[in-house]
Amino acid sequence: MTGWTTQVEEPFAGEPKFWRAVALSTAALVTVFVAAVGSALVGAPAGLALFAVPVALLALSLTFARAASAHTRQQFADRIAWRDAERRAVGSALTGLVRRPR
Repeated sequence: MTGWTTQVEEPFAGEPKFWRAVALSTAALVTVFVAAVGSALVGAPAGLALFAVPVALLALSLTFARAASAHTRQQFADRIAWRDAERRAVGSALTGLVRRPR
């Protein structure tokens, strides 16, 4: 793992499905912007088809996120503790994607 990924707490740091969900969600966000620009250039209805890619990425991300959640939730005393830890992990992962040390 690179240095920025070590900022994510366990059990999330060692969960490959968590990382796939984060990566796919980030890719979906980028493709939404690309689809919006493309849609503006080609116009509707053809432009609306461009949004199929981010929707598909989000659906796939949701699949990985649910699988990761089912695995990591077992390691916490209650749902609130798990939810708070997952929020910190996602925040750390996204911050690491945006701001990598040089």
